[in-house]
Amino acid sequence: MRPKISVIIPCFNSSKTILRTLNSLERQTFQEFEVILIDDGSQDNTLQCVQDYRSHSSLQLYVHSQKNFGVSDARNKGIKSANANWLMFLDADDVYHFDCLRILYQTISRGCDTAFGYTSRDVTSVETDRKEIPTRSVSGVEIDRGMELFMFEKERIHFTNFIYSKQLIDTYQISFSSGVKYGEDLEFTWKYLAHCKKVAVVNYPVYGYYNNPHSAVNTILWRKTDLADAMLRTKEYIEKNHPTFSKQFAQYMLPRAIWTVSKTFAVGRQHKMFTIFHNQYHVRRYMKTLTQSARSRLLKTSSLLYLVSPTLFYYSIQGIYHFKNR
Repeated sequence: MRPKISVIIPCFNSSKTILRTLNSLERQTFQEFEVILIDDGSQDNTLQCVQDYRSHSSLQLYVHSQKNFGVSDARNKGIKSANANWLMFLDADDVYHFDCLRILYQTISRGCDTAFGYTSRDVTSVETDRKEIPTRSVSGVEIDRGMELFMFEKERIHFTNFIYSKQLIDTYQISFSSGVKYGEDLEFTWKYLAHCKKVAVVNYPVYGYYNNPHSAVNTILWRKTDLADAMLRTKEYIEKNHPTFSKQFAQYMLPRAIWTVSKTFAVGRQHKMFTIFHNQYHVRRYMKTLTQSARSRLLKTSSLLYLVSPTLFYYSIQGIYHFKNR
């Protein structure tokens, strides 16, 4: 029987976490799905763990291997290999709520182009929650409102929380930018949303996110500028394909990305990269815009500090984040 959902999992040296991830799929109340796992040249025993798991699992699990081309290429390969009409993405150290696939598939069956739930950073609470996700938690919204939620609730809504139409992806040739280490997921989802008309929101934590200190996002500091480049490309894409939202994107999402890169260099004590980024990306211009569009006190205040002095921003942000993490 053809699956209704293809769940795509890119893996790289994930032997310590992948079984937990697969177990969250084994527990799903919705069973009409396949799992496409792409091993991106792991150097540990990830593949052996997966093969051993598959030997006694009821999951419809397909495993593909490739050289270490990166997470974007792995996900693109997963898209091409998918047999279902609907796609979801799951990272190899995260988990789904046991009722996640059911509620999202039920929701998009009502005529939506996509649906998404919320993320919890408490992975254990997602794993141990035994309550079915109530239908009353679902609400349909017009696409611009959905895009606004995705933009302003970045910490609670990740690209992995969405269910995507393969037909729409194929029609508009949407893919993950090859070689990009940071921001490729945001770029993909924004491009997808640019072609949607109606989105549904599941007001419930459907995804457990594990902040892995060894992941590419947390270790490759110099590639953080990928995020700024991804959002610059996305700005042009939205201007062309969804102009009614282009102003909001340019006023908040792009400056927010620029702020994030600047913050990352500050927290990482990378003053040289901070200065290069300041000069090459005209950061002050984006910070000025952010002082008007930011909703959080931290974003607004720190952007104002940047306009007074980038050096003041650098040391203030550094102090704030190191104090929080003591």
